[in-house]
Amino acid sequence: MQGFADFVDSLLGGAILVALSIAVGGVVWGLAVLRPGPSAEPRLLRRAVSLMALGAAALALAQAALLAVKVLLLTDYVGPDAFARFTATLQFRAGAARASVAAVLAAAALSLRARPTSGRRWAVVTLLAAVVTLTGAWLVHAAGRLETRATLMTLTVLHQLAAAVWVGGLIQLVALWPLARRDPGTIAWPALVARFSTVAMLALLTLLAAGLPLVWLYVGSFEGFIGTGYGSLVLTKAGLMGVALALAALNLRAAREGRTAGSGTVRRRLPYVAEVEMILLVSLLFVAASLSSQPPPIDGAGERATWSELVEVFRPKWPSLRTPSVAAKVAAATQPVAFDAERTNLAYSWSNFSHNVPGLFLLGMSVLALAAWRRPAWARHWPLGLVGLAVFIFLRTSASEGTWPFGPIGVLENALANTEALQHRIGAALALALGLFEWRARSAPEARKLAYVFPVLAAAGGLLLLTHSHTPFEPKSDYLIQVTHTVMGALAVLMACGRWLELRVGAPLGRVGGAASTVAMLLLALVLVFYREANVIVPLE
Repeated sequence: MQGFADFVDSLLGGAILVALSIAVGGVVWGLAVLRPGPSAEPRLLRRAVSLMALGAAALALAQAALLAVKVLLLTDYVGPDAFARFTATLQFRAGAARASVAAVLAAAALSLRARPTSGRRWAVVTLLAAVVTLTGAWLVHAAGRLETRATLMTLTVLHQLAAAVWVGGLIQLVALWPLARRDPGTIAWPALVARFSTVAMLALLTLLAAGLPLVWLYVGSFEGFIGTGYGSLVLTKAGLMGVALALAALNLRAAREGRTAGSGTVRRRLPYVAEVEMILLVSLLFVAASLSSQPPPIDGAGERATWSELVEVFRPKWPSLRTPSVAAKVAAATQPVAFDAERTNLAYSWSNFSHNVPGLFLLGMSVLALAAWRRPAWARHWPLGLVGLAVFIFLRTSASEGTWPFGPIGVLENALANTEALQHRIGAALALALGLFEWRARSAPEARKLAYVFPVLAAAGGLLLLTHSHTPFEPKSDYLIQVTHTVMGALAVLMACGRWLELRVGAPLGRVGGAASTVAMLLLALVLVFYREANVIVPLE
């Protein structure tokens, strides 16, 4: 249960932030962009309010589900009275309050949908959205601190609010585009884009103004950035933010061009670049949720990795192509292990092989994908390598955990008890689906719509890696493992974004996106090929 709870916690945390953005950002979108009033378009207001209601309902459900998971986990340790004890905590009360107010906000949004120009009803949903945002102050790291608690809580709420306005507004903009494309005569698309650009810029400035002090107060030093799981996630968040800002700059330029008579950039390119920006920002929210499961470096928890050790993780090195036998691994998996026992050479050798071989799979596929740019028919079949990779991951995980077909333990039973095993099973399923759908899309022109499955599943795999955590209070050895998964997760997200651009936008930007996607896959392959767990050199036997 512990493993399942750890995995679900980060996923539900990301879902909560996304739902919060849709709900709260939808309110700001309606007030600042659509501007409800006598001259407003009721049809657009109703669409925006419907999405807002959906976000509020999802927030209520996700927050309630997260509380339920925590109760189930505590029951394993505390016993039947876990629920009674948990309800007395500040965390439960704040979570229950947020879930309750979010449910009321959903109901109020549905009421607003019936009269979308009502100023009184807009005031009600605005007040409820403010309360939902404020309840988050007691659900973050700052709530458990003794020093500068009020300052940290205030900065965190401002940071979350600014992110919600940006992400939620962007989701509204993307959702509005199909209607604007079908009915360009009655929907002032360029004007709406221009208004949102102003709102997004103000949100970004607030995001940075609140986020930069938070980073310093929680990280505190250069060593905290490079030597801890929290710091690596902050750097990953900054990297993805940089790409998102570059895309936002393209959209801002398109919005300004849209004010010029006869300019079609705001219609031809901006909606599709905004879709990629949305993928990046949603990924950032999941990274932010993962941060909440890591101890801040300022607290000095655990030994930190040095810069030289971090460089060693990604330094080019020969892959390990020797592996212990399945029988030896199964025998080791069935033996009791002490809580503080060190990993054996068998475990290191097994893990290195399990990462290096998938790297060789991806390396071969990357080379074929690059060759496919010149359109040779045989190179277009590179996605089938993902099918072989999926089989390898499934069998390797089964052998590692002693599950079917290599041991007596059930696959489902093991997955629910072990976070890493569950994530590896999902990863195998994603690789299988990616390979089959992308191969079909590239080999059959009539199945081109299937090409969109690849970026969707690649982004899902990236989020899976970004929320991949080995231990909540990780020693240095576990951090040196996790940092590779974090980098691979970010590369997977970039690979998805590049492919989406290639499918949605014409040349030259589309070709740049396709090339970037292939390069991201190549870099991901190299991370795996050069992988050596925790920088431990295993002697040859």
